[in-house]
Amino acid sequence: MSLKLQFIKCIFCVILYLLTCLLFLQLKAKLNLIKHIYIEESNKIKEIDLSSTMFPYNKTSVNSNIKLSRCDRVKLESNYQQENGLLLKQISNTCVKYNLKTPLVKKHFLYSPKHKSLYCWIRKVASTSFTTLFSNIQEHRNMNSLTPHSSKELQHLTNDSNIFKLLVVRHPFERLVSSYRDRIEDNTKYTDQAWIYTKKIYHFTRPNLFRSNKTTGSFFQKIFTRDKRLQIVPTFKEFIEWLLQESPEHDDVHWNQYYTHCALCNINYSFILKLDHYTFDQINYIFSKFGIDKNNMDLPNLEQSKGGCTDFKLTCKYFQNLTHNTILKLHERYKIDFEMYNYDLDKYLLC
Repeated sequence: MSLKLQFIKCIFCVILYLLTCLLFLQLKAKLNLIKHIYIEESNKIKEIDLSSTMFPYNKTSVNSNIKLSRCDRVKLESNYQQENGLLLKQISNTCVKYNLKTPLVKKHFLYSPKHKSLYCWIRKVASTSFTTLFSNIQEHRNMNSLTPHSSKELQHLTNDSNIFKLLVVRHPFERLVSSYRDRIEDNTKYTDQAWIYTKKIYHFTRPNLFRSNKTTGSFFQKIFTRDKRLQIVPTFKEFIEWLLQESPEHDDVHWNQYYTHCALCNINYSFILKLDHYTFDQINYIFSKFGIDKNNMDLPNLEQSKGGCTDFKLTCKYFQNLTHNTILKLHERYKIDFEMYNYDLDKYLLC
């Protein structure tokens, strides 16, 4: 093949390549145009569908949304009932295992006749939030007016399947640290617990503080300010050492056992919310069972507190000052609550 023919062939290949590229670019441009038109048309269709659901004359669209919403609610309620059933079974087994008797205490419950709801409050387990909620829906500020009128009425309510019975719990150790932080450690305010129990704690852990003279003053002068706030705060370790040698029967409501406080062996609760890992769907479910509109009623932050949320990480910092033996004794004290709600101990031994 001559040099001239090779040159012509090369030129032809280049021209063919350029034409192919040009055709490809034109095709790509057309495809992009078609895609753009399709997206615009799709958006128009979505806008039409959206507008149709916003106006009352399109009954078919509105009814479809209602049916879907009801379907979701039914599925959600079914899941919660199944989970709650397993938890109630665990509680029942624990009651049988230890042959437990848990009497009803009227003052531990709030009742809303209008919403057919019964709630057992537990201090340091979002009790302020739910008590406020009950107060708002009943339009009462006096908590005494929210309790059942008599023990007989309470017994009747607990046996009534039409009453929604709510219990809220959290890990016993997190609640214990939260109670200590709020009622003992925080000396910016007066608390009954600091005033009552600090003397007992120091009798056990620092008896020398009770030796008074003209220079140091009396025990109360050394420990408290004039407005009864703590000047010398017991450590968490001291608080626990004192607590472990006390009888659980005399526990303050801020650190007593759940199963005795809320009569777990006497009541089949409709729903048990575990505050450690609750979801907003669960809160919405509770609102729906209360029969209230979540858009017209605000529930305060369940984990809100002055010193911040007492979670596992913070609880672990306090438990680092306790020996393994002390933690095991503490677990023994609250073992019923641990077993009833399947709470974990091991992670606190690793703090």
